[in-house]
Amino acid sequence: MLTNKDKDVLRLLMISFDKDYSINNIAKECNLAPNGAFKILKKLEKEGILEGKNIANIKSYKLNFDNEKTQVVLELALIPELKGKIKYRYDDFKELKEITKSCIMFGSYINPKKEAHDLDILFILDNKNYKEYKRRLPVIKNIVPAKIHDIIQTEDDLIKNVTKKDKVILEILRNGIVMWGQKIIIKVIKDVYQRKT
Repeated sequence: MLTNKDKDVLRLLMISFDKDYSINNIAKECNLAPNGAFKILKKLEKEGILEGKNIANIKSYKLNFDNEKTQVVLELALIPELKGKIKYRYDDFKELKEITKSCIMFGSYINPKKEAHDLDILFILDNKNYKEYKRRLPVIKNIVPAKIHDIIQTEDDLIKNVTKKDKVILEILRNGIVMWGQKIIIKVIKDVYQRKT
């Protein structure tokens, strides 16, 4: 099973398709001790999920999409533990599940240390479902006890934004709570990885 620290490392590497991250870089980005990062990286490398590459006297790590296990493990890293207000919001939004490919909650609302008055959420959907989405959303807005700020992307929009390294989108993918559609997120990331390599 993946620990929260394992998930942090995987999500960092997931959005870092064009960077070479050393153990120290990963430790710093994920708030880990270098030894802790090393253990996680070695475990994932042993499983074939990561590939290590020596650059001078430093070893860098990237995801290995040639290993089928990588996609499954990334999906697990994106599956949240739904509890408290997040679980309630999942229940509120699940009526949109059949017409959207993915839903990611992000921003101050998902931070338990902050009092949030609004809810930021990203939906990935097909253009053909846009009108139905706009028809259903006001009903949900009347239920949810926070102002909803939605971002709508098609799968192609997401691919373009990940490819051009849009900071907002990458931050959402790294830290957001993926309510559903983990497979589509991994598909997009894999597609971008394959184009870049």
